[in-house]
Amino acid sequence: MAYRINLLSMAIICLLFSGCYESKYPLSTSSIALIDTRLLKTWIEENPPAGDKPHRVALFKFNKTDYTVVFGNDNDTATIARAYTTMIDSVPVLNMQGSESEKPLDRTFVFFKYAFSPDGSLQTWMINRESPLLENTQFSSQAAFAAYIKKNIHDGRLFSELRLFKPAHDASVKIFP
Repeated sequence: MAYRINLLSMAIICLLFSGCYESKYPLSTSSIALIDTRLLKTWIEENPPAGDKPHRVALFKFNKTDYTVVFGNDNDTATIARAYTTMIDSVPVLNMQGSESEKPLDRTFVFFKYAFSPDGSLQTWMINRESPLLENTQFSSQAAFAAYIKKNIHDGRLFSELRLFKPAHDASVKIFP
């Protein structure tokens, strides 16, 4: 049951950000991660696809290495995940993991490379499951997965299209109806 709930949570995140690549392996352990305080706020999507409501994402510091991430979806409810940053060749990547299951082996990860524009907007690119770089590629370990992503971190074909978020000073993510 918990595995199905976790899959549902990650499916919702993947629907919000279509094309996400899911992995049972993170890019690193959270023990080496550091909090990027610039992320700690509520963000609202700029220029959502036609017909879509802008997505809302809130990042909160959970401890010295991890974030709690809350995604607002179209029906004003939220999905909660855990995330932490891995630095790959000076590129920050969020390892995001659904948090519903108590069993770590039941949880999968999705990944977002991010940067900040001069105006303070958050730029994100998701590792894309439809990338030709990932086609027919299987990873047998966390080390193999991390090495492959490191080798391809600067190849734009690995990622989905740019998604922009601005600070949402007057918006919040509704957690409870």
